[in-house]
Amino acid sequence: MGKTKIIFWLLVGPIILLALLNFLLVFTPEFGFDALWYHLTLPKLWLLKHQWYFPGGLLYYSVMPRLAETLFIPLIHFTGTIGPKLLQYLAGLGTGLLIWKILADQKQAVLWRLVGVSLFYCTWLVSWQSGSAYIDLIRTFLETTALFYLLRGSWKKGGLFLGLAIGTKWLALGSLVIYALVFGTSLIFPALLVSLPWFYLAHLYTGNPVYPLFSGVITNSFVGFGSIFRHLILAPFYLTKPFDDFLSPLVGLLFILAVLALRSEKIILRRISLVAVLGSCLSLILDPPSSRFLLPFLPALVVSSVIFVSALKNDWLRKVFLFLVCLSGLFILSLRSVAMIKYLPLFTGQVSSAVFLDSFAGRLPGTFLDGDHFVRDLPRGSRILVDKLHNLYYFPRDFDHTSWVADRNGYDFLVTIGEDPKKFPGQLIHTNSVGIQVFKLR
Repeated sequence: MGKTKIIFWLLVGPIILLALLNFLLVFTPEFGFDALWYHLTLPKLWLLKHQWYFPGGLLYYSVMPRLAETLFIPLIHFTGTIGPKLLQYLAGLGTGLLIWKILADQKQAVLWRLVGVSLFYCTWLVSWQSGSAYIDLIRTFLETTALFYLLRGSWKKGGLFLGLAIGTKWLALGSLVIYALVFGTSLIFPALLVSLPWFYLAHLYTGNPVYPLFSGVITNSFVGFGSIFRHLILAPFYLTKPFDDFLSPLVGLLFILAVLALRSEKIILRRISLVAVLGSCLSLILDPPSSRFLLPFLPALVVSSVIFVSALKNDWLRKVFLFLVCLSGLFILSLRSVAMIKYLPLFTGQVSSAVFLDSFAGRLPGTFLDGDHFVRDLPRGSRILVDKLHNLYYFPRDFDHTSWVADRNGYDFLVTIGEDPKKFPGQLIHTNSVGIQVFKLR
């Protein structure tokens, strides 16, 4: 087998195996904190209550852009968590395909297109998000589609997809600014027009069109000046460092290559690199820091780096880069394979989903779990109030929460955790294996 074929399979193998592992994750119970907090809970509450906005502190995301969560509504109704997770999975594959097409448009050979797909898809963050009900891959797909059309000269389609990205997450407003600086301000109008309904809904319910921004609900949006300076000066280090979700060991190197590509004579490469560098800098100054903020700009980092390296005259440097990409892909595949071991009892049918979730309750702080189905079997028609618990997707019944209902009168049961029965004005009738308490109120 020739060297080219070996490199080919070292690139393709991890991509295929990770795609298979990620697909299996689609059919596992959801573990993600934000998914159980609001990405899944808000559409489920709409199905239960037909209520869009929830005042109070717990679900302030209910009037933020919710394009993905709106798509989740019918998916949850028919499939539970499988549909939303599958949508994220397809968004990850779709972004990889767009990277392939962008590199093809730039006349890159098949080998370098595979390098680009590997650098994106063979990352820890893309892998676990592909089997989750988060929305970051959906936003990434929409912004990468915008980049694809903008590079082809269509500012209308580029603006449209940026508008859809804004409708998925307010942070995409930062992307709009970056793309407008790089590709021209014409795309601002279609982007804001498409995203207008989300501004209207936020204003309708709160009087603030970009709620919860500038409302006091989110107190921090940028790190301090000193941290901004440090993060930007040491950007390659901080991009590689896993703030909370690791990407890959090569992200810092990709940033350096994107910076170098800014000096290219090719206008298209300079534009892609500028999107990548500005997006990386934006992700570094947000607070709290998270590599999820970098994810929508990772395709631009990947594409600019691949085009830059493939054009190098030094064959040795190209070979070193290919070796590092293959090594990184195998490294991430190894990490993800080890992480999948915990699901084996579930895949083999040794445990049910309920028992599986109960066994990992320690990793799900503030999450309601009903492994013994006690809450599910409470008398039909009962009015149930929830207190203290934070992540409520797995709650099996219609409910209200003390964050948006202050008066406990008229409720039959209270579900909570960590309450002292001796000091509580109600009768404790059940405590399950993970400490969830049920009090009878009347």
